[in-house]
This record gives sequence, structure tokens and C-alpha cells, in this order.
Amino acid sequence: MAKVVPFKAVRYNTSRFGQDVTRFVAPPYDVIDGPAEKALKEDRLNITHVTLGDEGDSYATAAKRLRTWLDDEVLVTDDGEAFYLYEQTFKSPDGAPVVRTGIIGLVRLEDFSKGVVLPHERTIPKHKADRLALMQAVGGQAEQVFMLYDDPSGELERLILELRKRGEELRFVDPEGVHHRIVRVGERAHAERISSLMAPLRLLIADGHHRYETALRYRDMRRAEERPDGEMPYDFIMATLISFRNPGLVIYPTHRLVRGLDGAVLGGLRAKLGEAFDLADREGPEGVADALARARPDAVGAWAPGSGLAVLATPKEEAADPLGRLSVQVLQERVLKGMLGYTQEMLDGKVGIEYVKGTDASLAAMASGEHQACFFVKPPTPAQVMEVASSGEKMPQKSTYFFPKIWSGTLLHLF
Repeated sequence: MAKVVPFKAVRYNTSRFGQDVTRFVAPPYDVIDGPAEKALKEDRLNITHVTLGDEGDSYATAAKRLRTWLDDEVLVTDDGEAFYLYEQTFKSPDGAPVVRTGIIGLVRLEDFSKGVVLPHERTIPKHKADRLALMQAVGGQAEQVFMLYDDPSGELERLILELRKRGEELRFVDPEGVHHRIVRVGERAHAERISSLMAPLRLLIADGHHRYETALRYRDMRRAEERPDGEMPYDFIMATLISFRNPGLVIYPTHRLVRGLDGAVLGGLRAKLGEAFDLADREGPEGVADALARARPDAVGAWAPGSGLAVLATPKEEAADPLGRLSVQVLQERVLKGMLGYTQEMLDGKVGIEYVKGTDASLAAMASGEHQACFFVKPPTPAQVMEVASSGEKMPQKSTYFFPKIWSGTLLHLF
């Protein structure tokens, strides 16, 4: 049984700074590269000073900065508990305007074995260690995880449609043109209704696997140390919850760019692919990407300009299990590991491989000449993600890129 409850959020002081919080917010920590981090940190009050900290100090400076912001009322705590609606308006891949609205609340942490909260991707220990250091330093959560739920009754969606008509507490527009707004829902009757409707549902982690598993470990550490009676604030994680049935649920592909391969290995790839895949030559990378969009869910695309390879590869035999029928799994296990010699450690450590969202960005990265080949994958559908998670399997890392991201700095949950 899922327990989803309202909370007293900590947020930037809009009475002092205004409702437009553009200067304070940031994307999730794991999609910010070096130049973007530098640009965001030019504002001394941006949330990245907390979520990314200062290199080498184990987030001690981040914790001190957060306390100062609270003392100076840069950040303030809401007067009462509430749920919040997180609305994002953007253009879908075909250019049509889309609105995606979710509910922000606290979700009680549950071990995966209980089947209440489901993961779908593998995690990497060093990333969890980093997030644990942050949580221990600041005593709370500065970012939300992104979860999906399936409510066949549609009652939650109808309630959201009614409540989203309210004025927002804060808003901003991100560099990709996505309009974000946060609406407060503090009435007890609405809060009880939301909690009640969420209770029988299973929740799937869309983004934030490392943060969720870190929160589990932090909870266990605190409980072992304190042995408290009843629930504590650290028994919960702040999350944005969005319906599987929301038309604004968009997943982009994350393609794989490789480098450092022996020329002979890459040169012999076509012959190896032909043993296990049906191959269809295409005209350049655009042709490969276009063909892949219409292909089976387990097909992959391969483009190696140096060797003239540009093919759509479809497995000759379709796997029986949900995970084996996914493009990302086929590429990782049968091509990268099975034919090119990558190990799981290399993939986890990004040794000789780069993960890039979308076709345009992948082609731009290839134009630099730093990579030898680009492998295109099909993004899994939300239904496929749930099918894999429900089977108890986990996808490779960077299998899903849900768009738009849940931005950091809108609300915080401090213990």
C-alpha cells in the first residue's frame, strides 16, 4: 500500500523575490555538465550550490550555505502541510503543445521487495555514495524523484484538472522553452482525497533511482542509530507523481556513441551483426534513424562513418522476455558486450562510451570527430517500462530520458 502525504515544503521566498524563480532553479544534478554548472553557479543563490556542492568538501559548504539561506529567509517554510501541482507546458516531438501535470508530495520509502515502489534501471554505487554524502550533510532532500502511477479510474486526473485552474505559487521558463508552474493545494479535504486515491496504486520510479536507493540507505542508518517509535521525516522521499495515462509523458531515446575501439574490431562489426540480425542498409545516419523509428521495439541502428556502416539491425529471433525485447538491452548485451568487448564496468564508468539524448544531439557530437560510431536505440514506451519493472528486471542505465525533467529548487524537504 503506497502512502503519499502532504508536507511543509521549504521554498524560495517569493514574497521577497517574486514568483519568477528562474535564477534559483536548475535541472536534476545528473544532467548538468561542467559549463552548465559554472553558468548556474554564477548566481550565488542558485540551488546547484546545494545539489552539486563544491568539489572536494563532502558538501560541508553546501550545508552551511543552506543554513544561511534559511537564517536570511532566502528560503522559507510553508505555514502548513500541502500537496502541490507541478505543471509543465512544452512542445511534443511532433511540435504540438502539451501540458503535463503531476502531484508533488511525500512518498513513504518502501523496500523494492514489497512491490509498492518499482525500479526499472540499474544504479551505480559511486553515484549513490555521492548522494548519501549530500543527504547526510544537509539533512534533507533538495530534489524530487519522478514517479509514475496508473489510476484506471481517472479520478486523480479529474481532480488535477480541477485544481490546476488555480493561480501559481511560483513559475519559470527553462532554456528549452518549457513553462513550469507550481500550484499549492492545502485544503485538508483535497489532501485526504489525494492520499486515499494514491493508496492502492503501485509507483514506478521514472527518474531518481540513485536518490531513492540513497534515501532507503539513509533511512536505515538513522533508524538503526535512533530506534524511533513511529514514522519520521526521513521515512519519506519527496516526489512528483504523474499518471501513466498523461498525454504529456514523453520518453526520448538515449543513443550510444563509442570511441577507442580497435579498427579491425569495428571493421568486422557488419559481418558479426549479420550472423544474429537481419540487416538493412540505409543512406547515412538520418536514414538509419528514420528506419529505426518504424522498426520493431528490439531493433537497433549502427552508423560508423569511417567504415561506411549505416544499417538497421533487427534480431533474427525475438526474445520471449520483456527486457530482451527492448532496443537498449539488445544493443548492450548482444552488440556492445557480445561483439565489441565492452564490460559492465566500462559501461558504468563511461569508458569509451557516451550517452546522448536524441538524434540531433548525437549527430552534433559525432561531428566533433571524437567518436568512431553511433548506435541508435528506440526509446521504450511507458507501458514497456512498467512491464519490465513488474517482471522484476532492470533496464541498462540511461535507458529512458523522460522529458521534460523535474527541475530542482522548486521545493525542498528538510528533516
